[in-house]
Amino acid sequence: MSPKPRVDAIEITDAEPAQSPGHCSAAVQVSLADGRQFSILAATPSWFAEAFAKAGLDYYFGPLVLFVRTMDLGLVRRAVTEMVKDGDQWLCRHDTPRTTLSKVLAEFKAKHP
Repeated sequence: MSPKPRVDAIEITDAEPAQSPGHCSAAVQVSLADGRQFSILAATPSWFAEAFAKAGLDYYFGPLVLFVRTMDLGLVRRAVTEMVKDGDQWLCRHDTPRTTLSKVLAEFKAKHP
């Protein structure tokens, strides 16, 4: 088991739509004390279901998504704290090049019509 990483900062960026934290997607930027940075795709289940249906997708495999009930910094902070309690493996698994879930789904649809 790896040592527990120390989280220096957590930021929610690129919220879509920003005015609706109960129904949106966003990127969660996590900075660790050792200088590493992770970008995690996050969404509420309702936003993901709607975007999935609008895209007409039958399936999805791609970067992992952190699902949260609402895009609230406190809730996201709790999720990230749980992710790092036994090491950095979950941050590494969820890390995605800085992008948005909307773009990821559009790219997926283009590759898998």
